Amino acid sequence: MTERLRALLDSNVVIAALAEDHEHHASSLALFESAEAPKFAIAAHSYAECFATLTRTSGPFAWSAGEAWAALASVATVSDLVGLSPAQTFDTVRSFAEQGLVGPLLYDRLIGETAVLNGIETIITWNVRHMQQLFSQVATLTPEQLLRDPG
Repeated sequence: MTERLRALLDSNVVIAALAEDHEHHASSLALFESAEAPKFAIAAHSYAECFATLTRTSGPFAWSAGEAWAALASVATVSDLVGLSPAQTFDTVRSFAEQGLVGPLLYDRLIGETAVLNGIETIITWNVRHMQQLFSQVATLTPEQLLRDPG
């Protein structure tokens, strides 16, 4: 049996899968438990974003560094690590700035570029609207949509 096509997980899905108090925890965690789901990839920089979010001293999580790292290390054992080269990262930020875009949407742009440049045709995210605006050529699904039709 051949491995199913990979899908790239947005950091918001990884965070939701790990944080039991997150509103999307059950659906996000179900991705990792489903035998029907494709093999997942996660952008290297998304681990930094997840770690920073989970360890914020204010906010809903406030995990210790050890707790956050252990959780992310467990995710790494069941997913592929993909990324952009330094030049690709720089070019993505430059292009983002040249388009007059600002703020944290840059992280979505980096995730989408990682998918495109690594030949991954599907992004799993809770920010479907943002990803579709940035990357109309990539299929963008929520975890719930993928679980309904793993396809």
